[in-house]
Amino acid sequence: MKQIKKWRFVGIPLILLAGIAILLIGCSQEGFDGSRVKNPDSYLLDIDSMNGTDLHTLELQEGDVLKIHFETVRGSMYMDIKAPNGTTVYSGNGKELTDFTVNISESGVYTVVVEAKRAKGIIQIQLREERST
Repeated sequence: MKQIKKWRFVGIPLILLAGIAILLIGCSQEGFDGSRVKNPDSYLLDIDSMNGTDLHTLELQEGDVLKIHFETVRGSMYMDIKAPNGTTVYSGNGKELTDFTVNISESGVYTVVVEAKRAKGIIQIQLREERST
């Protein structure tokens, strides 16, 4: 009888913790189907299906220009490009404006943040070879 009570005291909480851990792991996993290429001067997400967040950093120089193609075909996708000081230099959803450039006014590491929900689309960011003056 004491062993049964001991099992209830220790075993049941362990089972509950294991179940919660499994749920948390399952919820935090991102779903991604497609092609993802991260280079020092470019970033490509060719998405067949994506749920979650993807990040990439680019070390850029003042005067650099980013050529961007961003198109949301299905679901929702949002992209932010953040400057080294934390300000947003671009924020959008890839529906209104799909081909554009972003001029870099400060040297440093820029962060691209893409959030997607049941999304299909493409994001292509390429550093232009020539710099603006």
